[in-house]
Amino acid sequence: MLDDQPVHPMYGRYSLRDWHLVNESVREILTAPELTKTVAQVTGADSLVLWRSKLFEKFPGDGAIDWHQEYGYFDGEEVGGHRPALYPFNPAGQWDWTMWMALTDVSEDDGVMEFVTGSQQTAYPKRMVKLPESGAYVDPRNRVRTREELLQRAANNSLLLDIDTRRVFEGVDTDAHSVDELFGVLDKHLDSLLAVVTEPFELAPGATRTTPMKAGEYIIFTERCMHRSRASLPDAKMRLALNARYTLGDTWVYPQRNTHDAFDGSNLNIRDHKCVQVHGDSFNPLNAYL
Repeated sequence: MLDDQPVHPMYGRYSLRDWHLVNESVREILTAPELTKTVAQVTGADSLVLWRSKLFEKFPGDGAIDWHQEYGYFDGEEVGGHRPALYPFNPAGQWDWTMWMALTDVSEDDGVMEFVTGSQQTAYPKRMVKLPESGAYVDPRNRVRTREELLQRAANNSLLLDIDTRRVFEGVDTDAHSVDELFGVLDKHLDSLLAVVTEPFELAPGATRTTPMKAGEYIIFTERCMHRSRASLPDAKMRLALNARYTLGDTWVYPQRNTHDAFDGSNLNIRDHKCVQVHGDSFNPLNAYL
């Protein structure tokens, strides 16, 4: 998926999202009984559906994905989107959790995950900034070296996760510009997009916990917990991880799926999206299921 950048059969363009819906091997991992049983025990949920997954790559030298938490409805605001993905039956309670699985060993130097203990009890203040100043932005200069690769990846939307870059270079004589000049055009476009960031906050000594992991180990956490991935050192190893998001069975997933504008906050057409029932027997009839 990373090397060949295939078009996602469900979304019609390159994406690292939701390969569990079209790849049986990925689905078997994320619906394995020993895994989903643990998720159910940790969350106390009577019914759960798997509604989203994502493959994460972190190259040596990549910066931190800054502190963030999800207290809302997964509307893509970290990349400038405003399209809620989830409508819980009881929004006052907890209703969405993440399982983050290391596919390679992750040391303190390789972009380790870090959590603020107890932070799920508090919704931290946020503000809007230019997209490149947000915690979710990963500068593509660290992995794209040539003009040809920059143009190709921009055209097929594999340059920046969740950001539509297909028309960034429309009207630009790309042959007349160096790769650095073309990155300048990209920077100008990204500066016009707004994304959400968490306001700076004080951390008491010992308030955070890092989670070095061996390949195949995983951690389950509520998205309300403040978390980040630290920067990867220049001489670190490539870090690969897979996450899966599980929500309560009565949650309405992607309510816009059957409308004329079936795009989510990350610019994916989710008209054909489906949930996967992984625990229990009470599920929202408005969802589509695999």
